[in-house]
Amino acid sequence: MKKFITFSLLFSAISICSYAQQKYEYAIDLMHIINDQVAVTLTTPAISQESTVFSFAKAIPGSYARKDFGRFIVNFEAFDKEGEKLKVEKLNKDQYRISKANTLSIIKYRVNDTWDQKHDDFIFQPGGSNIEAGVNVVMNNHAFYGYFEDYKKLPIEVTITKPQDFFGATHLDVEHPSANLDVIKAKDFVYLADNPVIYSRPDTTSFYVGQSKINVFVFSATGKVKSAQVAGYLKPIAASLNAFFKGLPVKSYQFLYYFEDPKKALADRKNGEGGYGALEHNYSSLYYLPEVDYEKRLISMVNDVSSHEFLHILTPLNLHSFEIENFDFTDPKMSAHLWMYEGVTEYFAHLIQLQNGLVDEKGYFKEMRDKMNSAEEFGNFSMTEMSKRVMEDSFQKKYSSVYSKGALIGFALDMFIRQKTGGTKDLKSVIISLTQKYGPSKPFNDDEFFNDFVAASHPDVRQFVDKYIIGSETVPYGDYLAMVGYEYAASKDVQSYYPGKMGLKFENNAFVFMNVGDNPLKVKEGDIFKKMDGVEVTQSNVDDIWDNYFNENTKHPEIEITVLRDGKEKTMKGPIFDGHFKTKNYLAPMASPSAEQQAALKNLEGK
Repeated sequence: MKKFITFSLLFSAISICSYAQQKYEYAIDLMHIINDQVAVTLTTPAISQESTVFSFAKAIPGSYARKDFGRFIVNFEAFDKEGEKLKVEKLNKDQYRISKANTLSIIKYRVNDTWDQKHDDFIFQPGGSNIEAGVNVVMNNHAFYGYFEDYKKLPIEVTITKPQDFFGATHLDVEHPSANLDVIKAKDFVYLADNPVIYSRPDTTSFYVGQSKINVFVFSATGKVKSAQVAGYLKPIAASLNAFFKGLPVKSYQFLYYFEDPKKALADRKNGEGGYGALEHNYSSLYYLPEVDYEKRLISMVNDVSSHEFLHILTPLNLHSFEIENFDFTDPKMSAHLWMYEGVTEYFAHLIQLQNGLVDEKGYFKEMRDKMNSAEEFGNFSMTEMSKRVMEDSFQKKYSSVYSKGALIGFALDMFIRQKTGGTKDLKSVIISLTQKYGPSKPFNDDEFFNDFVAASHPDVRQFVDKYIIGSETVPYGDYLAMVGYEYAASKDVQSYYPGKMGLKFENNAFVFMNVGDNPLKVKEGDIFKKMDGVEVTQSNVDDIWDNYFNENTKHPEIEITVLRDGKEKTMKGPIFDGHFKTKNYLAPMASPSAEQQAALKNLEGK
């Protein structure tokens, strides 16, 4: 919202001109980090008020939770032009009131990192900050810088003193006046906060997809993961997204990866604190992931999380409400449409992998079943109400349902639109048509969005929205899965075979049995898994073998396992335990799908 004062045309012109010259001039020092704290100095814009409030972010876009980044600010001081201290009153965790603000010239404080602090209400690593002197600085800008409540839209300039061998990876434009100095400029605090930076020794790889440049930065704690390696994983995903969009809607995009040593990661956290994952931004995304030796698992992890975050260039970048466009870091107002921002994005992330052969049909529907099991844990509730009230504790607990329940809503809505329009429209075409109506700089009205959505799809979509998105009814999965020839049952008794208690880990380039208990074939702790029924166990087939013989074995009452024990191969063969188990959300291809169902499945797969 803009406020105008109309005393005279001359006065207005002068005040606007003066306002345009105002800016925040930050300086930070990464050369002299003490106790994981970075010193920050702000040369302030001229303040006309006698008293002013300086704020740090209470919440940030994409996290949908109150985190109070002001908790990590220490030794906050304000000075006038003569270097005299001004009176500062701390109003709450995130705000300071400064007296005699019309004489204010300098603010100084120190920033604590969020990763290493042991505290309640831990901040999810991709949204926080890490400060390791001489090693790396993960600089989510909302964790380092603040703003005056009455001067939110002023431009910001940050001068960064850094070690010569440090490189700042970011989507922001960075000037390099000298080897030890970087200068970053942003049009305002919102843009600065939307573009994180990681400083460390450089490991970067870039490639083009169509007309879009994709930049990949990697920090790997023990050096196991390289940017060229990750870029290789991303190229098929980027090509798939390019085909999905018929050209990416951004000129460039920055992937920022922090791969942590899994022996260290999360080890000192309380239950539920932090976790692996990523946080999206409009033109970049920041990842906190474990270093994984088993490359197939590493590829799968990178593909799953990166495709989701990258897809946010569709929504909310190109389709979002006023609440997102004008995000209030101090008093955030939430949009009702997390079901779309996160749920539909998650649905598309897996659909794109299916359509481009990055996952097969079996893997795709296994993921869907996993989401059904996860969604059940949250119970029934309105997705729009949860979205609007997500900052409240009772609804915050339901937030992660967007990745399960929200994605399932996306699948069902896609099937519903295809059916109602005779295949002339689908969820993707509806969303893209709405991005063309709105776009990155034209937000929609939160309360009116469903009218637009129904108009762009089909009148009957209103019934779906009222029941399953605004309403709290559970989507009838079976109805929509049947459209593509899949049988569904909420619960089913299944004949199964069980080889006994045991797990598997990847260690020293081998698959090793672990946590071994009673088992009929006498597999021992530490045995190296070599063959199953005579088939060599490899990185490419081990997941299928484990699913078919260990997790849900419905076909093999007798098996043969070959292990390496004390340097010698040993083969064990015989019957295993049998019984029945009751499986939730049973999902399997129909024995005899109709031609229409087969065609619908092929259409879903993009064939």
